[in-house]
Amino acid sequence: MKTKKLSVIAHGGAGSSNEHSDGTEKAVQACYEANQNNSGLLHAVAQAVVVLEDDGRYNAGKGSHARENGKVEHDAAVMDSEGRFGAVAAMEGFKNPIQAAKAVSETKYQILAGDGAAKFAGDQGLEPTQLQTVPGSGKDFSTSPTTDTVGCVAFDGTTFVAALSTGGMAGAHYGRVGDVPIIGSGLYAGSDGAVAATGDGESIMMKITAYRTYKLIEKGGSPQAIVDEAISWFPLTDAFGVILVTRKGSAGGSNRSMAWSSREYA
Repeated sequence: MKTKKLSVIAHGGAGSSNEHSDGTEKAVQACYEANQNNSGLLHAVAQAVVVLEDDGRYNAGKGSHARENGKVEHDAAVMDSEGRFGAVAAMEGFKNPIQAAKAVSETKYQILAGDGAAKFAGDQGLEPTQLQTVPGSGKDFSTSPTTDTVGCVAFDGTTFVAALSTGGMAGAHYGRVGDVPIIGSGLYAGSDGAVAATGDGESIMMKITAYRTYKLIEKGGSPQAIVDEAISWFPLTDAFGVILVTRKGSAGGSNRSMAWSSREYA
């Protein structure tokens, strides 16, 4: 079977250990395998994020942080250069939130939140899960891992796709929503590239980070130069990382440690 052209890059979140790049390698491989099976690039990128959600070492899926009330709420989003976008916010109770976001992208809606998102995910037959820390159990949120949003971007020679998933900020007020499901904040995909950010959600949102990074891609900058400029927008006190893919190649970086992997398939 002839290998299809594919450029894919995945990250385990700002603050994730560089030693955990074996997990992002598996995510990249999952994207490649799904793409070879003619399932569509958006589906293939979502499969990469599923691998990261199932890993447990990153702040997404089963590794998600709990909110102040001990419950786990997920945000996830996916976008492609063909005009599809779908996201879920503050959704509880499902193993792979990225699959719910992908399902939303196939409807007339762009974002579903809270109980409505959970009802939708259930109607889609997505696998439920039980994740929570019991309030009063002595959980000290200040000692929670500082890893953040996981993500993947890819380009198959025609279409660009970006996807993100997160358990949010440890100890945050329940219902808090970060940059992940906000188009142009945590992610963006257009005809010239795809961007997926990770880190301090409020700062990423306020800087409209992914869209501004995409505009640099449109101007024709080199992938690494664009990554370096985006990182420079954030003080060292604000965790930040980004991965991107363009017609010129891919790059990633962070002002923290960050597990990430990149591969080109000709």
